[in-house]
Amino acid sequence: MTESDLKLVDGKFYHLIVEGSDYEIGTQLAEYVKERPDGVSAKEVYTSANLDPATKGFEDISDLISHLGEYAPGIAEELQGFADGLDSSPGKIPFLTWTFMTPSKGHCSQLAALSSVTDKQHVYAARTYEWTTEEDLVLCTTRRKGKARHIGFTSSLHGRYDGFNEHGLLISMTGGGIFNVPINASGFFCCVAIREALESCRDVSEGLDLLRAFPLGGHFNLILADKKDRAALVEFADGDMEIRETSAEDPEPYVYSVNHYKLPKIEKHNALNCGIIAHSKMRQELITKMFEDKAPQISRSDIQNLFATLHPNGLCNHFYDDGFGTLWSMIFDLTECSVDVCFSAPTHNEYRRFELDGTPGFTEYPVIFPKAPWT
Repeated sequence: MTESDLKLVDGKFYHLIVEGSDYEIGTQLAEYVKERPDGVSAKEVYTSANLDPATKGFEDISDLISHLGEYAPGIAEELQGFADGLDSSPGKIPFLTWTFMTPSKGHCSQLAALSSVTDKQHVYAARTYEWTTEEDLVLCTTRRKGKARHIGFTSSLHGRYDGFNEHGLLISMTGGGIFNVPINASGFFCCVAIREALESCRDVSEGLDLLRAFPLGGHFNLILADKKDRAALVEFADGDMEIRETSAEDPEPYVYSVNHYKLPKIEKHNALNCGIIAHSKMRQELITKMFEDKAPQISRSDIQNLFATLHPNGLCNHFYDDGFGTLWSMIFDLTECSVDVCFSAPTHNEYRRFELDGTPGFTEYPVIFPKAPWT
């Protein structure tokens, strides 16, 4: 692929900072939607759902929200503030159509490297997220009253695909490579659990306890890591869960996942992979090679180079119209509680550092999406 094969498309990401009570955060999210340059169309997007709660196994919308409130009470109250701020109702908010959902999509990669294999003896974690541009494209810093401050990318504004919190806990996800198939175990989409863990947990141990108690549905992989030098890989497939934990003293003080399963109890589910397992294994080999070649001096630059190199030699992809374009890349330093974020593909856009401070409101970031035809 050459530069002449690409169609350079202008786009926008947003960094949103919200704080206060659950309801207040909901109203601030509503103000963000209204104040965006495309506010009218954005409002339509975020109030366009027509959910039949019976399809999710609930009598009505209030029954669904009540169940959500048992496990993520802050989000339930936030939804009401969001709906009120947009002169709408919770049943019109698309997030509720994702709360109980069919298996997750996306073609992503993620890893965590503990201090014994990094250059500064810091805990690093990193992820890329590949999909189409039909996402929020919102990085949100959330300072919810009485809960841990955190930053991560939103799923339908109220969920989180990834992030770290003030305690130095990281959680991120990749799809399991299985979707559009019937599922047997109903439960919450993992982005609900990720947000609740970021706001309620201090370390990997607490995060795993929350996940074990959380009713989950779909097919996905999670990575957890913390500044205490612990990490874990969680593989989940339609009710089956397996966990691999590691520490800095372990012979393999790192974890990673792509878009298939590799833990013994879960790998049988690869038989349902939607057809991306070949290039998923290719990306797994690239991550493995980086650990083998660069440990015990893995640096942010090593990870950044892997993320900026095009598939099949690296993890960057430009196939946005086919659900395989790099939307964002993140490199976390959990020891110092910071994250370097590249909005869109790192071949054409720069990294910016974010922490947990800042004034409430939102900032717009112009980006370039280098779109390529699938060949």
